Amino acid sequence: MTSSRQNGRTGFLVFLLSLVLYLATTGGSMATDIMSYEVAKNIVEHRSVAMSYNVLNMDAHQGMDGRYYAPYGVGHALYAVPFYLAGKLVEDATGIGVGKPEALRKAFVVLGNAVAGALTVWLTFLFACGIGGSPRASVLTALTLGFGTFLWTYSKFGFSAPLTALTILWGLYGVWTGTRTRRPALLWLGGLGLGCALLVRHELALAVVPVGLWIVVESRGSWLRIVRRSLPVALPVVAAGLLTLYYNEVRFGSPWDTGYLRDRTATFGSIWVGLPGLLASPGRSLFLFAPVTLLGVAGMGALWKRDRSTAMLIGGTIAVLLLFYASLTYWDADRSYGPRYLVAILPLVCLPLVMWFDRPGEDRRRRVLIAVAVLSVVVQLPGVVVDFSRVNFRPEYAYLTREDRLWTWEGSALRLNTLAAVSGIPSNVRYLTGLEPRPPIHAADARGRDFSEQFGFSLDFWWLYLPYAGVVPTPLAVTAAVALLAGAVWIARLLRRRLAPG
Repeated sequence: MTSSRQNGRTGFLVFLLSLVLYLATTGGSMATDIMSYEVAKNIVEHRSVAMSYNVLNMDAHQGMDGRYYAPYGVGHALYAVPFYLAGKLVEDATGIGVGKPEALRKAFVVLGNAVAGALTVWLTFLFACGIGGSPRASVLTALTLGFGTFLWTYSKFGFSAPLTALTILWGLYGVWTGTRTRRPALLWLGGLGLGCALLVRHELALAVVPVGLWIVVESRGSWLRIVRRSLPVALPVVAAGLLTLYYNEVRFGSPWDTGYLRDRTATFGSIWVGLPGLLASPGRSLFLFAPVTLLGVAGMGALWKRDRSTAMLIGGTIAVLLLFYASLTYWDADRSYGPRYLVAILPLVCLPLVMWFDRPGEDRRRRVLIAVAVLSVVVQLPGVVVDFSRVNFRPEYAYLTREDRLWTWEGSALRLNTLAAVSGIPSNVRYLTGLEPRPPIHAADARGRDFSEQFGFSLDFWWLYLPYAGVVPTPLAVTAAVALLAGAVWIARLLRRRLAPG
């Protein structure tokens, strides 16, 4: 059996393990990306990219025809269409209603992020193998990304964040592999990934800059090689750019108006505020919400020694996107858990970890690596167990200003979610076992964004929402969750067996 085939099968197990665990722990909150849901819904129901109503009550989102449009790229909505159709099919076939109209369809759309997150973990494994990591080190790198960073948290919500990580990684891996193996088809595939990234979020087009420079460096001054390698990459990106310009023209009457141009939240501020905020603030620090990324940054030096060109590609993309987001006035992404914008670069920051896992060296270094990786997994649990959108805006925290939430430990989402998880876990155990009656569930607002009011007492798992809503009996819901976790254990054992020496 060839090494590539072995890696393919190992990668499939990595994908499957991630997907099953993401499905077992997902919740179903749409958060602010209800706008992308509305676009996906109307693509299916009315062959339109307009929203059904003014979701965020912002005049900036009103188009030329008087209807309202999401300011995002169309990529997330297009990706959500098959998941919307699946949810609609289940609703129509079963007649099940969960709390309020369209709740099941929205939950299925959120499941799309679990799939995107698992695909990102899989691609990280393949990329780690490609840059010289052993299968074992590559598996550990990929799973550390999947469960030691807030990619796990955002696989539970409706934000496009997991899709940004997937498309950027897809683009870089395709271009890198196509260049190194001299396969134009893979170069085109990488360009398709970068084009899809542009369609998801407009600013991700910036990744083309370090990719283009890397192609020039790899071509070693040969203009013929530069053209041959750049053309397959550029064509899908240009096509995505033209589609975006047309999309803007149809909606807002100008190819350059995405809907953000009239939105005061989309402005530039001081990078000297945003950069420390994204790296060191209690409310949005990359290193606080994913401590293992510190080792990823440290591993960049080892990657530089092994493959300077690849380190330039990965490090350049990280730098371009980090500096862009740091330059925004609202670099914090507002209603977010941790640095949501930086989900796009999490796989790239974690890739150098393969250097640590492959050559842990002395026992002391090995212990540090394991301790930080385990700590990172533990740090993710408050964001996975409790829906941050329910905690951050509780009445008892109304006194906290935006500055408090960003720059003080008292207002940090990590602290607030931890407190909510510590109190919520034992109370939900009492509700499930009947030791204590659960709080009443109030009537739902059909246009509410999530279950914040009706299920504010619940942990953020679908298999808790269903019995609380009276859809299925508690034993059946718990059995389904246990079955998924048992499946994950079985897959993990298969994966461990594949990685065993000999």
